[in-house]
Amino acid sequence: MDRKSVPAPASLVDPDGAGRRELEKASEHYQDPKAETFAFKAYKRPDVKEALRELFKKKCAYCESLHEATSSADIEHYRPKAGVDGEPGHRGYWWLAADWDNLLRSCIGCNRVEGHRVAEAGMTAAQLAAQKVQSVGKGNAFPVQAKRAFQPGDDCNGEDPLLIDPTRRDPAPHLAWHTRNDLSLLSPSFHGAVADAYGEHTIRIMALNRQALVEARTRHLQRLNDLSFDIAEALDEAAVAAPAQRARPLQRVARKRAQLLAMAGADEEFTAMTRAFVVAVEGELLARYRELLESKAEQADAVGA
Repeated sequence: MDRKSVPAPASLVDPDGAGRRELEKASEHYQDPKAETFAFKAYKRPDVKEALRELFKKKCAYCESLHEATSSADIEHYRPKAGVDGEPGHRGYWWLAADWDNLLRSCIGCNRVEGHRVAEAGMTAAQLAAQKVQSVGKGNAFPVQAKRAFQPGDDCNGEDPLLIDPTRRDPAPHLAWHTRNDLSLLSPSFHGAVADAYGEHTIRIMALNRQALVEARTRHLQRLNDLSFDIAEALDEAAVAAPAQRARPLQRVARKRAQLLAMAGADEEFTAMTRAFVVAVEGELLARYRELLESKAEQADAVGA
């Protein structure tokens, strides 16, 4: 996700814009060590909402759900503005509250701490439904592996955050999609026997295996499986057909494949999962088609011998 693909909102970057003016007021406010949390508003301006909507293709930055029809989007502060979990002396990254690079678009399920059932590896739908509800969601979570920044001027770039920001770090190498299970589950990638720390923390913090999300992904996965079954069926038909009779089933393969690839478009829901599915299934289908062709050739040779 390239943040530079969308111009930064003028209200945040103009020298006399709302963001700069608010930062000056917040800086003065936090001179008092006992001051309560500042009431930030600049990040909520309409041009900020629209820029984030465009940048993230109307989707949640974390789970890639298209949720506008059923719920509003949160403007998420990657580095939390009002406090940090596990850091009682931290007042939050308040100086980044209106920083364009610190803002993401998030669904409520990812951003807010709420009660959810969370799926575990190998779990069935019935087992997931029987899980106890637990409080999950980002809230003010922001774990880092290096020295944490506490105030303006501290080095945020050196923190090495464990939560993936998709505009700064490609999530793909850190996450593994399970597209051959009853449920569409997400797990961290593994390096030998060690789970990827960025993937592991991101999945846990954002509750990326919460019940409602898993069920939505699983419905999407079923549509992908239906298309792949149609492709496999047409390939089987083409493989056993005489060369002159292969055009029609192969045309069907091309149509279904185009539909499958369209579902992996950047504007579509669950793009990362869909692309992982396409990579896996295309390799399997191509191998199967070649195997069928080779088998048919061997049978023809045996008949001619």
